[in-house]
This record gives sequence, C-alpha cells and structure tokens, in this order.
Amino acid sequence: MEYLSDIELYFCKTVYKEQNYFLLEDDEFKHCIKVMRNKKGQKIYATDGAGNLFEAEISEINKNFLKAEISGTKTFQNPYTNFTFCIPNLKNPERLKFALEKCTELGVTNFIIFNSERTIAKNINLSRLNKIVFSALKQSLRTYLPEIHIANQLKEIDTHNKKVIVFDQNSEVYLKDLTFNQNEEYLFVFGPEGSLTKEEIKFLNPDKIVKLSENRLRSETAIIKAASILL
Repeated sequence: MEYLSDIELYFCKTVYKEQNYFLLEDDEFKHCIKVMRNKKGQKIYATDGAGNLFEAEISEINKNFLKAEISGTKTFQNPYTNFTFCIPNLKNPERLKFALEKCTELGVTNFIIFNSERTIAKNINLSRLNKIVFSALKQSLRTYLPEIHIANQLKEIDTHNKKVIVFDQNSEVYLKDLTFNQNEEYLFVFGPEGSLTKEEIKFLNPDKIVKLSENRLRSETAIIKAASILL
C-alpha cells in the first residue's frame, strides 16, 4: 500500500469480506464519483471503521453506489480501547466540536458526553457529534470510528469495575506520572466550566484525582492535552 498520508480515505459501511468487495453508498459514493471524479478501474482506499484499511479497484459504478474489488487489507490494532473520555456538554458547541475532532485525530475511540449539574447547554445533538468524529476519522486517516454515548446526567455513567480518573487543578498528582494497565477499563472525567460539584465527585469516587499542568486550562484545552499525554 501507499503511504497513508498520500491517500483519500472513504468509509464503507457495507463490506463483503468473503466475496472480497465493498460498496460505497450515499455521501461517500457522491464524494468519490462526483467530487473526486474517480472512474471505473481506478484505485481507492476505504475503512470499515473497525480497524481495517482496504485497497480496492472500482469495478462497477451504479446510480447510487459503487462496487470496489478489494486487492489488499491492512488491519490496525486499537491499543486504547480501554480508555473512555467523559466530556461535559460545553457551553460553546464549537469548543466541544474542536475537542472531539482533535481527540479523534489523536486516537481516542470512546466518548461519553454528559450533562453535569453546572452544565449550561443541556441539549446534546448526537447526530451532529457523530458527524464530527466521522469527518475527523477520515481527515486523520484513522481506521476506528469512535463510539459516542450520551449521559443526560453524570450519575448515568456506569463506573462499575472501572478506574475513574478525575481532573482537578488543585491536585498534587500529574496525569503524565500515572501508569495504566491494558486489562483495566479507565474513565477520564473532565469537568465543565465551573468544574464538577462535590456531590458529583463523591458519586464518581475517583481512583485518582490528577492535574495536567500548573496553569489553568479551558475545558477543551484540558481534554486535548490529556489525549496528547495518554496517546
């Protein structure tokens, strides 16, 4: 395969591995044919969002989809499947978008977006959030499509059998000094503007309370910095 940085990546939700082909449909089909002007016989690359990168040749172009014969497959491992970022529903939706984009580019594949007691914006548009990480996946040439779950309040987050890491500027422990076990599930919980309440921290019963730096950071900056340290 060519260097990943040289390719245009598509997303194929319909893959027939035994028959060795996939389909591009809907917006992916339109982008491939009408925007990128690919023709029958040309080579394209696609991911199924489950770690597989396919090299293929377009064999059929129909009205609403194309068929591509797979000539090569490269499967990537996801070493961070045990990390979940619990991100508050930020007041400014553009800042939440920015945090999700950058975390996806860095390799985070599990998110929980939650409303805390101090959350100002209560509505969470899951469809919009999924589009954000989908676009970031393709832009950064990642092969694992992140999963996003919604918690309308922090107490809906399942902490059972998970290590909970909470961020607090007053902690004496730095995230960069922690070590992690691949066999453990970790929840990294970030506070909203105004931080988590004492009751929320009590509910979480964190295994560790850590800080990222000596400086106070915006919520979205803290989220991205944590991802860059962990990944």
